[in-house]
Amino acid sequence: MVDTEALEKIITESGKTKTHLAAKAGITIQALRLKMINKFEFKPSEIDALCDELSITRLSDKEKIFNKKVDK
Repeated sequence: MVDTEALEKIITESGKTKTHLAAKAGITIQALRLKMINKFEFKPSEIDALCDELSITRLSDKEKIFNKKVDK
């Protein structure tokens, strides 16, 4: 599950548009939005592309954002 708040914050701080990020990930802006709100899952290649564009280099940060644990 994606940590939507954390991802939104990083995108805002990067100054990059979601349109740009979606294109780099090879998906539409609509798909990016749906994946960011957990309607669909990101593919590993999409996560890698977003991390490259957003300079997310630490594995712990990547896991925190894209593999958020959900309390049951």
